[in-house]
Formats: sequence, C-alpha cells, structure tokens
Amino acid sequence: MYNFKNKVTTSPSDVEPNDAFAIKVVAVAGYSNDWSAYLGPTYWADEEVAESGDKLSKEQAEPLFYVLAAAGRFYRE
Repeated sequence: MYNFKNKVTTSPSDVEPNDAFAIKVVAVAGYSNDWSAYLGPTYWADEEVAESGDKLSKEQAEPLFYVLAAAGRFYRE
C-alpha cells in the first residue's frame, strides 16, 4: 500500500519507501485551433486545475496529450 503525500509540503528528508506523489494534468482545447495543459494537485476539481494550475511547457504537454497535436492544434505558450 502506498502512502500518498503532498508534493509541495513534503520535505526531502521526509520521503520514505512506499511514499507516492500524485498530480493531475488537464488539457484544454481553445477556440483558435490551439490548446494548453495545466498541472495541479489531485484534490482540485478538473475545472480548477484548468483555471488556476501551473501551465506545462509544450515539451511536457505534447507526450501526454498527443491527440491534440495530431489534430493539428498548436500549443499556446
């Protein structure tokens, strides 16, 4: 069984075997044939991650949501 911890508040000295750190990533298709992806904690609703999460770079986002790039949409930096 894993012990899920907060990735922000856990100090490196507190990491132990079987600790796990979860994140949520949300991609949003825009109205101008574009898209972007955002990162947030798992306890946030998808909408909150999309509105207030940390934006991923194109290099981070494209492997996760390749279908949006394959659809011809460009990544909004």
